[in-house]
Amino acid sequence: MKKTPIFIVLICLWLPSFSFAGTTGKLAGRVTDASTGSALPGVNVIVEGTTIGAATNANGYYVILNVPPGKYSLKFSMIGYAEYRIKNALVEIDLTTTLNAKLTSKVISGKEVVVVAERPIVARDVSASMVNIRSKDVSELPVQTINQVLTLQAGIEQGTRGIVIRGGGPNQTAFMVDGLSLNDERSNIPYAAVSLSSVKEIQVQTGGFNAEYGNVRSGIVNVITREGGKTRYAGSAIFRYSPPRPKHFGRSLYGPDSYFNRPHLDPAVCWTGTNNGAWDEYTQHQYSFFEGWNAVSDATMQDSDPTNDLTPAGAKRLYEWQHRRQGDIKKPDYVVDVGFGGPVPLIGQKLGDLRFYATHFRERSMFVFPLSRSSYSDNHTQLKMTSDLSPSMKLVVTGLYSEVYSVSPYNWTTTPTGRVLKGTEEVANLLNSGSGAS
Repeated sequence: MKKTPIFIVLICLWLPSFSFAGTTGKLAGRVTDASTGSALPGVNVIVEGTTIGAATNANGYYVILNVPPGKYSLKFSMIGYAEYRIKNALVEIDLTTTLNAKLTSKVISGKEVVVVAERPIVARDVSASMVNIRSKDVSELPVQTINQVLTLQAGIEQGTRGIVIRGGGPNQTAFMVDGLSLNDERSNIPYAAVSLSSVKEIQVQTGGFNAEYGNVRSGIVNVITREGGKTRYAGSAIFRYSPPRPKHFGRSLYGPDSYFNRPHLDPAVCWTGTNNGAWDEYTQHQYSFFEGWNAVSDATMQDSDPTNDLTPAGAKRLYEWQHRRQGDIKKPDYVVDVGFGGPVPLIGQKLGDLRFYATHFRERSMFVFPLSRSSYSDNHTQLKMTSDLSPSMKLVVTGLYSEVYSVSPYNWTTTPTGRVLKGTEEVANLLNSGSGAS
């Protein structure tokens, strides 16, 4: 019996997870003679600090593909011409950076020409509403999460279920990390708890995106994460702490004058009902209707079960005992975001300069009032390994592990959708829900 090698089976299982979202950019341009304007074929174009480059064709054009996003210096060299350098050339995800060069001929010796690249006012290869946010920009913002970075952009706001782009729901937005989709398969809501320490660049498209992206109506968020350095270690850490405090204005939710308790405890109405005339019409509209403890007692006395009979005072005492819980927030909110990376010790150089970058993100946000859980909690760990297989090819392996602890906004009379509660507004909206919420 012929046996199939196990590695073939693993490859077959692995192939469906391949993603085609853009994670790199492109460099292109034309090299000409500074004095005559004629094309220069065979000019060497090198991206300094890397092993990638190209040579110009017969018409002087060159193209360098699969360039990771970031700033680079390009060197143009050819025998008989002075070296030409372009500094601070910015490469962005899915975009072409056009850099033209004019070389000056030399007879015996000459000095190199250094030019600082300028970003074009109009990007000719951009047909969509797009913005690229670099890690340097993120580090200068007073933010804690990816969602907070995104909501600072035009056309994006924070909704009760996630980010809202151009008015569309979160389930109409694609969220990708290194080209892999992080949308929940049940609700299609993005999982956006990515460590800011791992971010190299964020690209946001809010309209006019290409047909290569499916199941999208509102926008696309593509996050490219950092790689570890080949020769040195680097890291970052973010810690934010908010002491325990109420997340609402006004009186306590558990006091006798709260929205929930006043109709049941106010002596003016609790015995005979909120519509007995003791409250004016305006006050009645501020609280829920309650028929009064006298009516509750009558109902228990008149039913066929003698074991539940209660006097009005007894019914009130039972309510006070059942609602004795004090749910004031006693634990802090916090965000921990750490990252560290560099060359893999001992074996890194033998395995194509094998390097790593690991990040951990942990968040806890207390609910405005406790439910079956008292808080939203998220733990996210990511490890990215990179190895240069050849001067023009590298292998990247990324692993993600995440755990989210929260509460579903629906009771078990409805099918779970994968949606969980997080923010204060989401929890507070449960009080106004009339369908399935608990």
